[in-house]
Amino acid sequence: MADAFDTTPPRQVADTEGSGAANAEVTPTIGPRDEPAAPEAGAEAAAEAPADYSGLRLPEGYRADDPVFGEATKLFGSEKIAPETAQKLIDFTVERDREIARAVNDHAASSWTKQTTEWRATSEKEFSPEALGNARTALAKVFDRQTIAYLEGLGFTNHPGLIRGMVKVASTIKDDSFVGGNAGRGTGTMDPKALYPNSQHN
Repeated sequence: MADAFDTTPPRQVADTEGSGAANAEVTPTIGPRDEPAAPEAGAEAAAEAPADYSGLRLPEGYRADDPVFGEATKLFGSEKIAPETAQKLIDFTVERDREIARAVNDHAASSWTKQTTEWRATSEKEFSPEALGNARTALAKVFDRQTIAYLEGLGFTNHPGLIRGMVKVASTIKDDSFVGGNAGRGTGTMDPKALYPNSQHN
């Protein structure tokens, strides 16, 4: 019996040396799968929604309807600054302004104290203790206590000009004839005896 021919096509022998999924060359595909996914409508709307700055806290003494605060919130919105960051910026700015104000006040107070101290030193050199005492007496007769307290609080009672004027008042009008606040009343003239109590023409 004759041998039969095998008509089945020969099987392709796999390459055992370089074949396999690990060594296969991957060809990048281009198509719909490579396009980025479109953002969801809700997420896009949330990203475009303006930030809410209504919860920002302002320190005592500041008002939400202040034009400066309104301009600040507009700036926060245009720069897309988060409310938490905006609060930090507000706190920092307010504290910085307070520090500047304290420094300015301290400098002004120090300068004024120096000025009044210089006034006092000048007055003590220019006037004798007796003259200063007379000036204080005249001051008490010309001004009420509230005004004197105000002048003392500002340091003006050390001013040489004020002391000089009070010394003149004290030397012109004697204590026993001067009544504060009554000058110019009545006839509008002052009794010559009050001005010259030792005159022989009285």
